Amino acid sequence: MTAANTFSYPPFGFIEDGKQVGFDVDLGKEIAGRMGVKLTFEAIDFRGIIAALTSGRVDLLITGMVYTPDRAQQIAFSEPYFDGGVAAAFRPERPVSKPDDIIGKRVGVEIGSAGDKYVREKYETRVEIKTYDTVFLALKDLENGRLDVFVGSVAPMRYIMRNMPSLKLSETWDSRIQAANTRKEDKDLLEEINKHLVAMKKDGTYDKLVRKWFGSS
Repeated sequence: MTAANTFSYPPFGFIEDGKQVGFDVDLGKEIAGRMGVKLTFEAIDFRGIIAALTSGRVDLLITGMVYTPDRAQQIAFSEPYFDGGVAAAFRPERPVSKPDDIIGKRVGVEIGSAGDKYVREKYETRVEIKTYDTVFLALKDLENGRLDVFVGSVAPMRYIMRNMPSLKLSETWDSRIQAANTRKEDKDLLEEINKHLVAMKKDGTYDKLVRKWFGSS
């Protein structure tokens, strides 16, 4: 089989030392191995990735695709394999659990990100917003006490925070379910993928992959 991934969104898919690596890569190869087939990944820009699937260029997408009703009209979605929503990073001495806990605080966001949009839509006049070019820079400022909280996407925060044990992550506030994708007519393939995703969650393989790439399950 051939799967598409953008390889531009760590830790799901990225290039390291010239190799295709990431959570999506490990997940896809595990599923393929259980199916008894070899899986090859093709790097495709996100703008053309759905068309690559529907045209038959690839057999499936394993690229952290977020479910939306519009996308579901074009392609099929597997059982969810990650909730990539918005959450908050914080220092233990200034805990944050629910969204309203950020009111009155210095809140960092990555420019143009889901976290930036979330904070501005809900709390713009009730928090002090500080913008950053990258999640890493924002989390370093949080770690060093120059922010009270950082609000952003769960996946990159978990990945970066593996090396920042002094920071904690809240529960997900704004769910964004991510899944694998097939063509709508490929029902047998979708059924196989779902079967193995469920089995991986039951036998602990899924949790091992999550801990490898995000540091916690």
